Amino acid sequence: PRTDHDPEVKVVVSPKKIWLLTDEFSVKNLTVQVLDARGKVVMEKRFSSKMTDWSLRIDALPEGRYEVMLDDKKATEFER
Repeated sequence: PRTDHDPEVKVVVSPKKIWLLTDEFSVKNLTVQVLDARGKVVMEKRFSSKMTDWSLRIDALPEGRYEVMLDDKKATEFER
């Protein structure tokens, strides 16, 4: 069983953006953090169901390894 606290969100990383894709209408709010290799939060954005653009621009981040966190849970990692 799914809960409102564990929404089905797919994270897609492109060279310029991170896209958050969901077909769950239960996703009301979602906090997304990007952490660098040292675990420091370098980007944070809160999304809500009223928003149409669920993406983060990452083209300004320096080269390195990053983790994407969705509401404090690791979703994926990527390298720039």
